Amino acid sequence: MLRFGLCLLGIVLSLPLLALIALAFSLPITGSGTGYLLASMLIVAGLIVAAWQTRYAALMISAGAIGLVLVAGTRLVQGGREQSPNLRVITLPGERGTRWSSYLIDEQDSLIFGEAIFHRIGGDSGAEHEQITAALQTAYSELKKAHRIFASPFLDTYLNLQQPDSFEAVLIQPVTLRQPAVAVIFLHGYMGNVTAQCWEIARAVGELGAITVCPSTDWTGQWWAPAGRAILWATFQDLREQGVQNFYVGGFSNGGFGVSRLAARLAEEDGLRGLFFINGISDGAAIRETGLPVLVIQATQDTRVPAEGTRQLAQAIGDQATYVELEGDHFMIMKQPKPVQAAITAWLRNQAEK
Repeated sequence: MLRFGLCLLGIVLSLPLLALIALAFSLPITGSGTGYLLASMLIVAGLIVAAWQTRYAALMISAGAIGLVLVAGTRLVQGGREQSPNLRVITLPGERGTRWSSYLIDEQDSLIFGEAIFHRIGGDSGAEHEQITAALQTAYSELKKAHRIFASPFLDTYLNLQQPDSFEAVLIQPVTLRQPAVAVIFLHGYMGNVTAQCWEIARAVGELGAITVCPSTDWTGQWWAPAGRAILWATFQDLREQGVQNFYVGGFSNGGFGVSRLAARLAEEDGLRGLFFINGISDGAAIRETGLPVLVIQATQDTRVPAEGTRQLAQAIGDQATYVELEGDHFMIMKQPKPVQAAITAWLRNQAEK
């Protein structure tokens, strides 16, 4: 009876595994991703044949399990040895270091395969899906030239481990001999925090000598919810304990909506110097009342957050708003990072000179 139960389990597990294998023929996959797939294939095949060949099944399952351990162990060892002091995923509050689970799966595989599945279930449009795989592959190629092995909060987000008393934040420091006195806190959107996206923002921030911190809340990116608010204010507290005195807060998509909803409360924070929004903003009147300088970056072909509405919001904010409209869709941070970075750098430099 047990043998047939294992066989049934193998058949059930084979369905998502076959889907991933099919995707692997059309998507770029890392060496560790390939290793995980091959090891999983051995385990599933062993479970299926358990009903007829128990000896061979045990060998296949054992070999697959050893393969999983070897791939995971290699990533953990390499991650511990090669973690860059300029790019870390730390656990807050209290800077408790990097969770071992953050190294298990290469973020490139998580994001590229995740987006492909997201597209197939109707999560994004054909236009949004177009060129996104190539853009992500380029981003990860560039990121890995600077940081060969890096941690990611992606897996722990989907394990629901991002909580106010223990959450991950991507921390990217500029190459400087002095402790940065300025920090940019960047809030992720729907689908969770991604090291590569934080790194793209940091490329705009770092040349001005500022630190970039991207905290993680749940995968929906609801920063206005109690947990999201607590995580954001814990991030402020940690940075102050590190000696940071001046802050800018920005967000993408739901992250931008979160900054919008929390604008009045954020304005009460000592040292807050400005707010910026990328394809996500609401309540222009409330933002205007903060009196803070504001940068609004909007994609012209964004169907999730239409440009027409964002223009009106920027007008409602008034002279304190800098409005930048760029060619692209909702995911232009990854597809066209350089224009986004140029807009952020120019605005931050302008604020520093005032």
